Amino acid sequence: MLNKEDLIKYFKSGEKNKEDYRIGTEHEKFIFHLDTKKPVEYNDNGILGIFKILKQNNWQDIKESENLIGLKKDNLSITLEPGLQIELSGAPTKNIHETCKEVNLYLKELKEACSQLKLGIIGIGLIPNLRFDEIHHLPKKRYTIMRNYMPKVGSLGLDMMHRTAATQVNFDFSSEEDFRKKTKVASCLVPIAVSLFSNSPLLEGKLNGHIGFRTHIWQNTDKDRSGLIPFFFEDTNSYEQYCDYALDVPMYFANRNNDTIDCSGKNFKDFLNGNLKEVNHEEATLNDWAQHLSTIFTEVRLKQYLEIRPADSCSWAGVCSIPAFWTGVLYNNEILDECYNMFKKWTYLDVNNAYIDAGKYGMKAKLYDKELGEHAKIFLELSKKGLQKRNQLNSNNDDESIFLEELRQFAERGKNLSNSLIDDFDAKYKDNVNLIFDEKAF
Repeated sequence: MLNKEDLIKYFKSGEKNKEDYRIGTEHEKFIFHLDTKKPVEYNDNGILGIFKILKQNNWQDIKESENLIGLKKDNLSITLEPGLQIELSGAPTKNIHETCKEVNLYLKELKEACSQLKLGIIGIGLIPNLRFDEIHHLPKKRYTIMRNYMPKVGSLGLDMMHRTAATQVNFDFSSEEDFRKKTKVASCLVPIAVSLFSNSPLLEGKLNGHIGFRTHIWQNTDKDRSGLIPFFFEDTNSYEQYCDYALDVPMYFANRNNDTIDCSGKNFKDFLNGNLKEVNHEEATLNDWAQHLSTIFTEVRLKQYLEIRPADSCSWAGVCSIPAFWTGVLYNNEILDECYNMFKKWTYLDVNNAYIDAGKYGMKAKLYDKELGEHAKIFLELSKKGLQKRNQLNSNNDDESIFLEELRQFAERGKNLSNSLIDDFDAKYKDNVNLIFDEKAF
């Protein structure tokens, strides 16, 4: 039987030496029919057709029962979100040059497959032209369980599952103290990241009143497992505290005998102690713990590495710039310490209020009497210094800071991708929202 110490050791076992730090980038996209701009289906003219073409390039099946639900190759995996959003989980890379190379190769390969089927790809945080009932669903049992559970705990959980797409970056930590610093710094930066990375101002062909509606959706999905974690702002933050938090998050499911079993709303502590009748009173394993941790959707979350999740799906260039921003802050100790000291007096309450406002107002939202756009300039400059100090060079002797240019322009203009769509809405998209797909498709 596992005990609490085993669960805490699971986090500690993720610690890495600094020379072994890696960057993992996961990015979701919407696939659509080029002629109608309608969403792709789970059939041979859609997702299954894309997979069939990709398998010619040595991608291998990932199946649930008889359903093909993803592909894998080397350290890469392609998976599907509930509304058939397609996601690449990238390999752990040493630097952003490697990340960007991976992104370019994958998107080129995906685009070639889609073109054969007259499909397109768009990076945007919220599908702008569809009603909920127009979106097709992935036949995956865990998602059926989540669809049934979501309306019980929040008003927008089903929209989160089916109508949003995100960009996520994963980072290592060297110790519990390093984990403490990185979670505090990343959490304080969440509203600033939202102001930079939002790309979701349209819903069902109309302006939705938010700069980052995807962020608003997450804030109304499930208070038990989303948003910001208050104790990440405290000096007492620890692996044990995260363990206690995760144990209190209600379960979704458990996997037994190649089946996904509905355990929604159940307590993982009961599973741990063999008191969960849904799994015939079997005791939880570390695999069950890892699976449970993957159902926590906070903006910064812990597994055996840190996941940072506030960015919408974005432009092609953004899939490189978003991990670059976080890498410059988190992977140079001097910059990390500088940010940590700057955030000493920043509180959960104040940052959370700014996080809520960031979804609504973007860079115009305020935090400690300063607009988030002004904060963004400061931390982009710090990130640039961190990337320069890392001195990871490409064949042209460029360091990783070259990937921050798009974000620097956002901050200088005070406008991100959402703002640009809003600016153009009346003149271009109000009468034909589908034009976005022609202009923004990869």
